[in-house]
Amino acid sequence: MTLEEARGELGVTAEAEPELVRRTYLRMLKTRKPEVDPQGFARLREAYELLKAAHDGTEAPRTSAALEQVAPATVDAPHASGPLSADARLDTFRARFSTLPSDAPTDAPVLIAREAVEALPEAGEARHWLIKALMASNRKEEATQAFRDAFNQGHPEFLLAFAQTFPQRLTEAEINLLGTTAAHPFLWGLAEELGTSDDWDKAGQAALVALAAIKRHPEHPPPKPTWVLAFLLQLHLNGRPREARALQASYSAWLEAEGLLDAFQEQDEAWVWRLVQELAELDDDVSPGVRKLLADAVLNGNLENTREQMRAYRRREPERAAHALEQIRARCPSFQAALGESLVPKGPPPGVTRPSPPKKAPADAKPPAPDTGRSASRYTTYALASVGVLMATMVAVGVMTFGPKSGPGGTEEVTREERVSAAREAARVLCAAIPGTDSKEACTGLTKLVDSVEAEDCPDVSRKYMKVLAVVQEQTARVPANEQDPAARQARMTAARFRLTDELRGLCPQSP
Repeated sequence: MTLEEARGELGVTAEAEPELVRRTYLRMLKTRKPEVDPQGFARLREAYELLKAAHDGTEAPRTSAALEQVAPATVDAPHASGPLSADARLDTFRARFSTLPSDAPTDAPVLIAREAVEALPEAGEARHWLIKALMASNRKEEATQAFRDAFNQGHPEFLLAFAQTFPQRLTEAEINLLGTTAAHPFLWGLAEELGTSDDWDKAGQAALVALAAIKRHPEHPPPKPTWVLAFLLQLHLNGRPREARALQASYSAWLEAEGLLDAFQEQDEAWVWRLVQELAELDDDVSPGVRKLLADAVLNGNLENTREQMRAYRRREPERAAHALEQIRARCPSFQAALGESLVPKGPPPGVTRPSPPKKAPADAKPPAPDTGRSASRYTTYALASVGVLMATMVAVGVMTFGPKSGPGGTEEVTREERVSAAREAARVLCAAIPGTDSKEACTGLTKLVDSVEAEDCPDVSRKYMKVLAVVQEQTARVPANEQDPAARQARMTAARFRLTDELRGLCPQSP
C-alpha cells in the first residue's frame, strides 16, 4: 500500500495533522470490526500504520499479511446460529491478543482492549486488559480515566485497584467512597502512603474515613495508638491543624465509645496525647513555622534545637513570634515549661484566657510538671526528650498496642509483690543502660527509691523520683565514644522509665 492509497483508505489529505488521522482511524474502527470485516480492518490498520510511520520517520509494517494476524480467520464472520455469547466473544479477543506479532505497535493491545470494553462493558476482564495495556504503554492519564470509567460504570473493585496504583490521584469524593467499601487497615495504609507523598490534606481525610470504617470490620485490630499519635503530630508538622484537630476529636470519641479511653490514658502514650491536645489548642493562624517546631520537638525530642530556632524566629519575625508565644503561654503549659521563661514569660497575656482542660484530659498519666520554677522546665525538657526518642523507636518497630489493663479496673489484678518485682526490673534496665562507671550514683538512687516504695514510705517518693531522674538524665547525656547505637539505648531507658513510673504509681498512688 502506498501513501496515497493509505490516505484514500482513511479519506484524509496529505496536509492532515497526525491527530486528525488518529481520530479518523478510531472513528472508522467502529464500522470495520475484525469479527465482521477482517479484511477491511486489516486495510484500515495498514493505512493508519503507514501514515503514522511516515510522520514519525519510522519503518512501516512490512506487509498487510502481518497486520491481518491481528484479526485471525477464526473470527471472520458471525455464527449463523446467532450472536456469540459473552464468553465466546471474550475468547475472540483473547485470540487476537495471543496472535499479535512481536513487532506489533505498542498501541495495538490498547486498541483491541478498547474494542473489548466497548463490546462487553459488563466484563471486568476487558477493563483489566485495557488498564494493563495503557500502563504498559506508559499512558497514565488514560489509565487513570479507564480506572474511573470502570468503577463508575458498575465495577467497584476497580476503585480499590485505582487507590493502590494511583493513590495521589484520588479525589476527596473517591476517598469517601473508598470508606464505604474498603477495610480500615487498607485505609490507614492509604493515609500513610498519602502522607509519605506529602499530600497531607488527603492523608488526613483518609485517616478520618479509616476511623469511621473500624465498626464495619471489627475482625481487624485497630491502629496502634503510637501510630495515631505520630500521624497527628505529622499533620501539625505539615501545617494541617484542622485535619489534626478533626482526627483527634474523632479518635477520642471512638476511644470513649469503645471503653478504651481510660486504658489509653494509663499507657505511655498519654503524655504524648496531652502534647497533641495542646497543639490543637493553638489557633490556625499561628505561624506554621512555630507549630512545626513544637511538633518536631515531640517527634524527635531535640529541644535545644527547638529553642535555638525559636530564638532565631523571634529575631526574624518579632510580631508573629510574639503572637505565637502568647498562645503557647496561655494554652500550652507543657510546651511553655519546656521552652523556658526566657522564651515564654509566665503569666497570662493581656486579653487571653487559659482554656479549661479537655474532658478526661490524661493529666495524671505521666508525672505532672511542677507549676513553677526551674524544676518545671527541667522536668518537661527531660520528658519531651524522652518522648521524642520513644516515639521514633515505637513508630519504627510498632511495639505499642492496646493490651490487657493491669491493676484496679483492668482485666488482670497484679499483686503488690509483683509490682515491686516489676519496679526493680525496670530500675535494673535503667541502671544497665547508664554507660561506664557513671551508673553508681543513679543505680544507688533507683534501688533506694524502690526500697522506699516497698516499705510503703510513699509521701517522699515524688521528691526522690525527680531527684533520681535528674541524675539519670545528666549521666546518660554523655555518650561513650564506642557507643554503637545510642538511640536504641536511650529508647530502652525511656521504656524502662515509663514502666517504673507505672509500677510506682500502682504502689503509691501519690507517686509521680
